[in-house]
Amino acid sequence: MLELKRQTLKQNSQKGRAFTQVTLDDDCIVKDNKPDVIKIIHTKGQVLFEEVKVSSQTVWVTGQLRFTILYRSEENRLETMSDSVNFGEKIFMDEAEELDTVKLTGSLEDLTISAINSRKLAVRAVIGIKAVCEQMTEEELVNSISGDPGIQQKQDSRQMLLLVTSKKDILRTHNEMTLPKASPNIGKIIYYNVDIRNKEITLTNDRVQVQGEAYLSVLYTSPEGQMEWYESMVPMSGTMDCENAQPQSLYWISSRITDTELEAANDYDGEQRNLVLDMNFDVDIKIWREEEVEILSDAYSLGQNLIPETAPMSAWKLLVKNEAKLRISQQLKLSDDKERILQLCSYEGSVDVDAVEPVENGLQVEGILSVHILYATTDDSFPVAHSFEQIPFTQVIDVQGMGKDAAGINYEFEPGIDQLVVSLLDNERYEIKASLSLAALVLKEDCFDKIVEIREEPLDEKKLVAQAGVTGYIVQDGEQLWDIARNYHTTEEEIVNTNGLKTPKIKAGDKLIIVKSVC
Repeated sequence: MLELKRQTLKQNSQKGRAFTQVTLDDDCIVKDNKPDVIKIIHTKGQVLFEEVKVSSQTVWVTGQLRFTILYRSEENRLETMSDSVNFGEKIFMDEAEELDTVKLTGSLEDLTISAINSRKLAVRAVIGIKAVCEQMTEEELVNSISGDPGIQQKQDSRQMLLLVTSKKDILRTHNEMTLPKASPNIGKIIYYNVDIRNKEITLTNDRVQVQGEAYLSVLYTSPEGQMEWYESMVPMSGTMDCENAQPQSLYWISSRITDTELEAANDYDGEQRNLVLDMNFDVDIKIWREEEVEILSDAYSLGQNLIPETAPMSAWKLLVKNEAKLRISQQLKLSDDKERILQLCSYEGSVDVDAVEPVENGLQVEGILSVHILYATTDDSFPVAHSFEQIPFTQVIDVQGMGKDAAGINYEFEPGIDQLVVSLLDNERYEIKASLSLAALVLKEDCFDKIVEIREEPLDEKKLVAQAGVTGYIVQDGEQLWDIARNYHTTEEEIVNTNGLKTPKIKAGDKLIIVKSVC
């Protein structure tokens, strides 16, 4: 009785992708505890998903557009206001089924907030939603066969990525900082922004550690009502439990900020000079183990006829995990309708990727670096203004073995900002310098036929008797000793011994004497 030894492999495969745009058009009422809106200076928004329901060929998505506006109120005072707009969208995806997992990525492609009157705002936005349908599968592979001492086995060794962990988690970080001695105490926080830079991820035993720098810019008023700016770069770190995480593991871990909270706190002397920053990140974790897997590719027996039954299978193998660095430097000028610059106050940046295209030995990335700049003006009646710049870029990430055809290629991609500096040149010109990181994980599909069962039948004795007992044979191009032994009802070992070969390796033109074996 034959016994097939099997191995179960876990894989996470992509079934399909979809992209849709959601247009939001809504009105927002200024809250009662906020003063009238005289002029909007700056707006920023964030897309958050709340619920995802997957049914046959359809993905239902609900979420929020959260936005913050910095505006001028009466008597040239600066104020902020935050609110949200709910949305729901149906995404059609032919490959989606009820039990599948769909990963969503939201981008705010356009946000325009204007004042209808001093107590009512018009919110117009375009949200881009990318949906990737993923499926967790288990594949059985036959590694070897036993139960008959006369069985001859042929095994292939394939490099595979075995998925060991796929999970989502939430990372929470906490930072405290103290204002410099030269800065006044905090009366009220008006506006703040946090950018994450130089993010690094390391794996230890069953732990994932995320490190980076949080660039914090704060606009606040002193107890006397004087407007003040404060900037700081604080170290950010956090760890999460993650089963099967090992330092040598191959991983892809992406994270994004979902919530930030900044509060003023008293120092040891009871004065409001401390800032407490709490951040929440959504983290998507995938960890693989690279392994050489032995697969039974063929088998025969001298005592019976073995008929392998096969089925198609695909597995992923690593093509490359790479990170490209890109430097941007550009001088820009304010438009004529903008107030002149007295002093730069703060700046914040983001990287949006418009297209990723495979090219020969690489991935070509096209995107935009967006920079928001807040500055003090030379006009005493309007002390703060905003400028927005977009700088396009193109970069190729080296991927050896990549062709222009993306068939059988799967990649993950994440951009980031390592450094961002805006320098004032004069009262209407400034220079933006940035260092961007473009990380990519590229996997290639390996397709082959696997043995699923082996049927046993009696040998065809008439055919066996008719076959010559001794045969002279000249090796043809591409032939292996295994194939010759199988066709002439013998074994590799017998051919090696009969011909006095040192190894089973043969080449085209070699002459062999083959003796039929009878079990």
